[in-house]
Amino acid sequence: MRKILFAALVLLLLGALFPQVSNNYPGFLVIGFGGELNKGYEMNLWFAFVALLTILFTLFLAVWLILSLIRAIRGSVDRLRFGRQRVARRRLTNGLVEFMEGNWSRARRQLLKSAPRSEAPLINYLAAARSAFELGFREEANELLAKAEACGEETHLAVALNQARMQLQDKHYEQCIASLKRAKQLEPKHPALLQLLRQAYYLLRDWSSLRELLPELEKHAGMSDDELQQLELQIYQHQLDEAANRNDRDRLQRIWHSLNGRWQRNMSLRSRYATLLHQVGEDTEAEKHLRWLLNREWSAELGDLYGRLTGVNPAAQLSSAEGWLKEYGESADLLTCLGRLSLRNELWGRAQQYFEKSLLLRQDPVTSAELARLLQALGEKDKAAQLYEEGLMQAVNDLPQLPMPSRDTPLLGAHA
Repeated sequence: MRKILFAALVLLLLGALFPQVSNNYPGFLVIGFGGELNKGYEMNLWFAFVALLTILFTLFLAVWLILSLIRAIRGSVDRLRFGRQRVARRRLTNGLVEFMEGNWSRARRQLLKSAPRSEAPLINYLAAARSAFELGFREEANELLAKAEACGEETHLAVALNQARMQLQDKHYEQCIASLKRAKQLEPKHPALLQLLRQAYYLLRDWSSLRELLPELEKHAGMSDDELQQLELQIYQHQLDEAANRNDRDRLQRIWHSLNGRWQRNMSLRSRYATLLHQVGEDTEAEKHLRWLLNREWSAELGDLYGRLTGVNPAAQLSSAEGWLKEYGESADLLTCLGRLSLRNELWGRAQQYFEKSLLLRQDPVTSAELARLLQALGEKDKAAQLYEEGLMQAVNDLPQLPMPSRDTPLLGAHA
């Protein structure tokens, strides 16, 4: 404001002084044309000076107006362009919020509207593809993934991962694995890729491939030690189960011997292996592993299995089991196991004693049946029949309360 007032004051002063100066100091300006100045114009010097200033001011004003007009046009264009980008950004933000909330229809609409003017169209197309997939529009989802991939070479991994997630959710496990293997060539150590590959192999029950993937999962997938150990245990268990279910004894033993010592000493895995050896008829080998396990810890389930084995040396089996009796004390399961091993060694009296002691500790239909069978063979049919009856009643203990006839009651209501 001060500058404007100062300029106005200077102009007023010059306007007041100019007439006096021009009268007191008159002069002329002659402008000639031609080689010998045969043509020319003559004017007042001060008029020429004022005219020159006016021309310069007019030129300055014209240039300023032109530049201002250019800036105004450019500003309008920028406001129009960046205004659209702001709208696109707002739609992208809204679309991503709807996407995170699971509003697939709204997310798809917002994301597709903002995609043409988006600064990051890859995000629009990937999120819109997932939204379309969740809505059941499979073909549209694939088309949007193709558009996302067309955004540049650096988008291939992101597109492959999203496509694999959709294929995994659709239970197309082979296609999912194929997509992930192609993506793995671009980024072999990507954590999300390895996790998806782990899920696909697990759901496909491809335990061999999953086992081969274990080193990469351990190094790059960011899994905790507990998760890795649990996964590794499941892989080995399933591999052993598959071999046993196919009755492939050689494969079962090859898988076991391929494990390192830490896993061969794992109680749970070794118990499973011993059980599977018995399942495929390898009782001799199973007896070694069960003895190793039961020497360290008593298990009723494994003790029951040990009593059923047909080992090479029944006497050694019985001796081992009697050692557990001293170490772990009397239990119904161990006594039943000892009774069966006594039978295998043809020690009938000892077997009877073990079975009777077991039944004193726990009424069990299986032990009752074992003792009844022995007594039947020894000729004690009445005792055997009584035990069979007791065992049957123990096995079927949920009969409803109904009236029963006495022995002297005549049979009424019978058909002739």
